Amino acid sequence: MPQSALKQISTLRTCGGLLSRLAYERARREGVDVGMLLHQSGLTARAIKDKDTPLGVRNQIRFVELVADAVGDKILGFHLAHVYDPREIGLLYYVAASAENLWESLLRVERYSALANDGIVLTVRKGNLLRIQFQYAGVPRHTDTHQVEFWLASLVRICRRLTNRDLKPIHVRIMHPRAEDRRGIAKLLDGDIETGAHVDEIEFPLEICDFPLVTADPYLNRLCVQCCEETLLRRETKGSPLKIRVENAIAAILPHRKIRIDIVAGKLGMSSKTLARKLTSEGCSFAQTLNDLRSALAHRYLADRSLTISEIAWLLGYSEIGAFTRAFQRWTRMTPSAARTGQRASGHRLRVVRTRKPNLASDTGKNHQIYGRK
Repeated sequence: MPQSALKQISTLRTCGGLLSRLAYERARREGVDVGMLLHQSGLTARAIKDKDTPLGVRNQIRFVELVADAVGDKILGFHLAHVYDPREIGLLYYVAASAENLWESLLRVERYSALANDGIVLTVRKGNLLRIQFQYAGVPRHTDTHQVEFWLASLVRICRRLTNRDLKPIHVRIMHPRAEDRRGIAKLLDGDIETGAHVDEIEFPLEICDFPLVTADPYLNRLCVQCCEETLLRRETKGSPLKIRVENAIAAILPHRKIRIDIVAGKLGMSSKTLARKLTSEGCSFAQTLNDLRSALAHRYLADRSLTISEIAWLLGYSEIGAFTRAFQRWTRMTPSAARTGQRASGHRLRVVRTRKPNLASDTGKNHQIYGRK
């Protein structure tokens, strides 16, 4: 497939735009120049105000990040998840709310989540626990902070609403580093929080699957399922460039320093040779994909003054600072410290938070921090 076609496919992921509209209202109330933020993220006021207009997932991620910076709310996604009426989600909410029990409701969300956001794929699994995972499709996971946190918190809130019970997640895992406000997040969700994890996931006790829904309506559910199925049939299946899938797989294990093509290929269900061949067909390589991802994340992390250069090296999967410094000089012809000084001088702000401070000499890759109920 030509590179231009692949690029076009990657921009087709769309969402209902609920989060963008909530962020827009928050920014407008606080006197932010919303027009400028819309322009910077490739959105328009007309699209925001028309609730029937779908928005690009990448545009939403960028816009909400800009709003979070402008209003100074580092956990904007979590806060916005608690201020809206879940019925605003639309058809997806009603097909979930009219199911008989919570397990059936979550299966409906798993199948039809693309109706609200086809850049995120939900997976629901039963085992010793009930696990709900969020995975990104056609969109680089490492570019997002607030959108995934919004949906994590929204799902917990909606499960509580539909069962009329104070459900408490056993564990919530978030892939991106987040140290500041972690205790606040744990309080909002009333569960243990692990950051820098290998997956975005919520774990509940298995017994909640059988909880009946107070909003159950078999007649409405039948109509909603029929409508959802018809809508899915009308939607064109969208491919995902392999490079983005590789980036998302690498991002999940980057701080663990297991960045080998055979490990990533295994996660994608193929051999190393097949992965290398398919990446070549897209005009890239595994080494270049890893290099580009590390470069993008390095600039993002350097904008966070609370992260030391040592911590950034660790988050990017380097075993020592010197290796990171040499790589950064290849990318930019300057040292990380010099780049950070330049960011400060230009007033550049991009929020990232950290997990615990590593010891690069002895750290074994256990970068998780867990906060929550005692």
